[in-house]
This record gives sequence, C-alpha cells and structure tokens, in this order.
Amino acid sequence: MDESHDTPSGSRPRASTTVREETVSPTTIPAVQRSSTGDWEGISPTRAGFLSGDGTSIRQRRSTATRRSGSAGVPSIAPRTTLAERTQGNFTMAGPEETPQLHLTHQPFVQPGYAELNPSYEQPANAKPVWSLAKPLPRVVRPGMVPTREELLENRANPLLPAENSQRLGLDVDPNDLEKGQIPKVVDPRKMAAQVTDARLQRETNFINTVLNGGDGTSVQPSSRLSLRSSRLRRPSRPSRWEDGVEELSTVEESVDQSQKDNETEDVSNEPLQSPQEAPNLDPHPDAKPAEDTPENFPSLEEAAYPDDLHPLLQELVEEEVHNNHTVWSVIRTHHREALAESLAVFVQLTLGFCGDLAVTLAAAGNPNTTDWVWGFATMMAIYVSGGISGAHLNPTITAMLWFYRGFPKRKMPEYFLAQFIGAFCAGLVAYGVYYESIQNFLSVNPGSQSSIVDSFVTSQREDYIGPATAFFNEFVGTAILTITILALGDDQNAPPGGGMNSLIIGFVITVTSMCFAFQTGAAFNPSRDFGPRLALLALGYGSELFTNPYWFYGPWAGSLTGAFIGAFMYDFMVFTGGESPVNYPWERTQRALRKSRSKWGRRLHLTSKEGEEKVNQ
Repeated sequence: MDESHDTPSGSRPRASTTVREETVSPTTIPAVQRSSTGDWEGISPTRAGFLSGDGTSIRQRRSTATRRSGSAGVPSIAPRTTLAERTQGNFTMAGPEETPQLHLTHQPFVQPGYAELNPSYEQPANAKPVWSLAKPLPRVVRPGMVPTREELLENRANPLLPAENSQRLGLDVDPNDLEKGQIPKVVDPRKMAAQVTDARLQRETNFINTVLNGGDGTSVQPSSRLSLRSSRLRRPSRPSRWEDGVEELSTVEESVDQSQKDNETEDVSNEPLQSPQEAPNLDPHPDAKPAEDTPENFPSLEEAAYPDDLHPLLQELVEEEVHNNHTVWSVIRTHHREALAESLAVFVQLTLGFCGDLAVTLAAAGNPNTTDWVWGFATMMAIYVSGGISGAHLNPTITAMLWFYRGFPKRKMPEYFLAQFIGAFCAGLVAYGVYYESIQNFLSVNPGSQSSIVDSFVTSQREDYIGPATAFFNEFVGTAILTITILALGDDQNAPPGGGMNSLIIGFVITVTSMCFAFQTGAAFNPSRDFGPRLALLALGYGSELFTNPYWFYGPWAGSLTGAFIGAFMYDFMVFTGGESPVNYPWERTQRALRKSRSKWGRRLHLTSKEGEEKVNQ
C-alpha cells in the first residue's frame, strides 16, 4: 500500500519496512484532540493518529513497541531478544544496533501542511535519472537499444521465426533460453553470433510489445504512462498486438515453470517453430479488419520537442517533476538548477584545493602530501554539495564519458561545461584574493619565485627533464584509473558502497591518485581544473606565458579526455554488462544513433535540410 495515502497531511512517507498501520477505535488514541476550530491538533507525523475518510475510525502508525507487545493485548509471535543474546555476549564498541526507533530518530520532523505548500518534498526518490558520483549510476534505454520505425515495419513485413538464425546453422536451441542470455561458449564464433542476434531480436520485440501494451497486456492509450521508478517492466501474458487488430510482432512463448517443463514430452527446440502468421488468432475481436502496412498505423516516431537522448517510443515513460516555485528566481533556478549546483560544487572543490596548495607553498616547510589529502577531502565535500542534484561530475571529461558510455543527455553537456569552467575561474580568483597579502610577502622575501605561485593554481611539468610524452601519459593513466574506479562505484551489479559512502571513497581515490601522479605534472585529470585558474591568473596580470607551454592542451585536455574514454572502455569491455554502453551493443546500432543525432543537429543549425536528414536516417 502506498503510505502517501495513509499518512497525516504534510508528513513525508516512511519506508514500509519501518512502520505499519492498523485500524483502531478513536478511544485508543487519547493524544489526538479536536480544537475549537474543528481541526485535529497534536498530530505527530510518526506517532499520532488521524481521522479516516468516513469519520468512524482512526489510523495509527504502529510503533516498534506495539509490534513487540502485540496488538490489542495479543502477544507478538516474534521472540524478544536482548543485545547480549544477539551478540552472544560479545559486547561491541561499534555503537547501538540499528533499530526502527533509532532509524526514526534520524528522520526529519515534517510539520503538517509542509508538503502541500512545498510539493517537491513529496517527489518520490529516483523520479528522474541523475548521473551522480554519489550513488549508483542510472539505467537508461538509449536509442541504439530500441528498433527504429523502419526496422519495426521490416520485422512486421518479414517476421522471423524464433531462433531462426541459430536454426540456419543447425543449432538445436530453446528460444526462451536464448532470450535469457543462456548461450553456451562454442569454438565457432559464428554460432555464438547467431544466437546472440536471435536473443537480442527477441528481447527487443518483447520490449516493444510491452511498451505498446502499457505493460499490462492491454492496448496502450495516448495518455497512459509507465513509471521509470519501476525497475522492471511486466511482460504481457501473450504476444501483444498493434491497435485495430493488426498482426502481432514475432515473439516466443514466455518461460514456463520447471514442473511444467518436466511434463512436456518433447523439447520446444525439437519441433518446428511456428511462424507468427500461422499462430492461432488470439484477438478477442475477430471481426476487426487488419490495418494496412503503412507507417501511419505505427506510433509516430518523429518528434519536435523530445530529448535527443531518449527513443521516441519511450517518451511516455518520462514522468513530470514537481517543483517549488515561490519567486521569480525559483523559476529560473528550476530550469538551471543542475548547472548552478555543478558550478557551486566545482567552486567549493577548487577553492579548497588552491588554498591548500598555497598554504603549503607559502609556508615553505609543509609536506607535499598534505595537498593530496586536501584535494581528496575537497572533492568529497563537493560531491556532497551537488551529488544529488547535478551528479557532481566536477570534470568535463567525466561528463563527456558519462554521455558516451552511460547515456547522460548531451543537451545538458554545454551547460555543464560552462558551469564547470565558471566555477573554476571564480575559485582561482577567490583563492588568490584570500591569500593576496601572503602571496605578496612571499614574493618580496623570495624574488623570482613567481613560478611557485603559478604552480599552486595550474599544472605543468614540475621538472625540466619531464618531456611531453611523459606528461601526456601521466595525465592519461591517472584519468583512466580514476574513470575505472568511478564506473565501478556506480555499477549496481558490482559492489557499490552503502548510502553516502561514494563521496568519501572517491575522495580517497583522488588522494591516492594525487600521491601517485602529482609529482611530475601536478595531476590535473580535469580540463576545467587547469584552464579556469589559468584564465584567472591571466586576468590578474600574470602574462601570456601561461599559454606558451603547450602542456596546457595536451595534458589536462587531450590526456585526460583520452584517458577517461579508454578507461571507460576497459571497464565496460571487461566487467560491465549493461546495454546502455555502446561496448555491449552492435556497433552498427551505435553508428545509427550517432548518424541520426548528427543529422538532427545539422538541421537545427541549418546545415542540412529535412530531405537530407531522411536520407541519412534510412
């Protein structure tokens, strides 16, 4: 049951594992009283009850004590244990055991009426995808994973038998096993390729049928929506149909229970697989006339306002957000909240990092490893600042990598890049301003040490003997390892850390990589972290020599960008199994998606015509 319908007005829903509800008589809750105005007062969001809709009963959240002692004097069936019994007498200094009461003490108080005045507070978790370094990365359906309208029309005109490609090579396989990915390893790679193709076609067909049926086996309506909050889509009990009684797409029968399989006399692969045209008519309306094979009978796949990153067949899966807009600025912030949060996080991270470098440089006696710790904890703080809003990428190369390998919307990339560079530029100015007097004193005492101040803000070859190749691969290898770790922490099928731990772990990762790679170049791993303060120092009058050394391009830009993409490729090639990565889908699908994207952007920039775009999409 959805607790949002059973909790008092204004209270935030709690996890169903921590609270339960029961219906009791009004006399059992003396704490709830009616005021002189007729309203109920003294209602706690977690303890008190409230009057039900019919006015005859009051619902009350059951506390842990109630569950232990039973309801209405009935003893609880759960045995009551003590801490000593649960720990077998081995008392621990790790703190009290997590209990429902302790969990509730960490929940915020929500006054009645707050949610009505601030509707976004009731926004469910994961209502939209956030490519965040603070939690597992989202699972999204990308254009390369879904058939196009032309492919659907072709499949409808020439439907394939289940496992047809495998049967052409003489393989005796069960289509249901193929759909589940149970493909044995054989010596001939052509046989594996045929089974992989059959499995992919069948999964895509079932997925499209599910989308068109609204997920429940009934015909989808234009206004119907499916929720992205559901981690799985329910499959229909039988192959779906297009509207108006058109022929169904080719599908295989859903898997049956093992007990039913044991009763079958022959395996399904031993019999000729039935073509969809030969299948019995399961349409409840046999008099319906089949529609002609024209694109007009299919849901429209051409759109004007759809995001480029989501296939048009899946647009109805997107749910609208709820916002709190009380002022003009709140409206502006709503439309640019992610970029503003990203810029603020970059500002916090780099301001602390630059100040740490200046403190060690100006002290002339500090431990260089101190700055590595500063950068690590500064990154952790920045991820906490905007990890739940913008994802706290903090790095243009991470943003670009997440677009290519995890489906981050490319329409957001320009705004993210601008926010990251603005945050870095402002951080350089603020850090210099905070240490301005100390910098001037240092330069007066140590004439000719201006390069030490510059090195506190930007990266470069720290020694004269370090050549361009060494500097490039120093940034390349460091960024690749950082990217591999970030993707591993964001992979919910690997070993993601507990809630809130991603930020701390990535902070330690930055510390370690800085200790390993900062000696030779300063370890930028990030174009904005180097380019932003360069512009700030240029504005402060440090001269054009900041850009005379080409390292500023081939190190933080070329080295980090190629390292991020190669590192992500290595992780996806060896570990990741999700379909959102182009590594795990046929290359022609990725090429098709990129080609269609280029044609759309060309039309928007008036570089190509509509006719030229249609030719490219064919």
